[in-house]
Amino acid sequence: MAEAQDAWHRLFEHSPVPVLLLTPDLKIVDANESYLREVLRTRDALAGLHMFDAFPDNPHVALADGVSNLAASFEKVLHEGRGHVMPLQRYDIRPDGRPWQVRYWLPKNWPVVDEKGSIVALVHHVTDATAAVLMRKTNATASVRTSSDARFLDLLQRADKAILEAGETIRKTQEAILRARAEMDYVRSRRLLKPI
Repeated sequence: MAEAQDAWHRLFEHSPVPVLLLTPDLKIVDANESYLREVLRTRDALAGLHMFDAFPDNPHVALADGVSNLAASFEKVLHEGRGHVMPLQRYDIRPDGRPWQVRYWLPKNWPVVDEKGSIVALVHHVTDATAAVLMRKTNATASVRTSSDARFLDLLQRADKAILEAGETIRKTQEAILRARAEMDYVRSRRLLKPI
């Protein structure tokens, strides 16, 4: 069992998919190396912080809505118990001790459930779409490039949705296994109670 847990930890740590792990009350538990590279932060700087203390809205952007949109997504995941794919979101970052940097993300959030089906953690995954968005903005007159960027963003969103749907299928399978185990335990207990 320890070997399997070690393998899962290595998979999490070295995955090319940027992942942040949060408690249900949005405290940061851990982030893998890919996520830390994307947000230009260190594990020590993030560990134990509330998500929106670690990643507040950029105070220099009057209509910044990253915090409110992400909070709504987390609430949806916690309430419905299933993943949520967010639309393209501007959510600027502030690397440790440096000026704010413009960022556009394709975020996905989903629950981690225990054997009883209770949500014990949240997974936050982001795809950085900044280069595509900024390229589209600076080359707005180049229609070929713009449509190519739109197709690229659409492809990214569809791929991310497929990943989330696969996670949802895994969650449903886990729930079915838990129900089957409970039914088997019930049948076994009933057999033990029958007189011979």
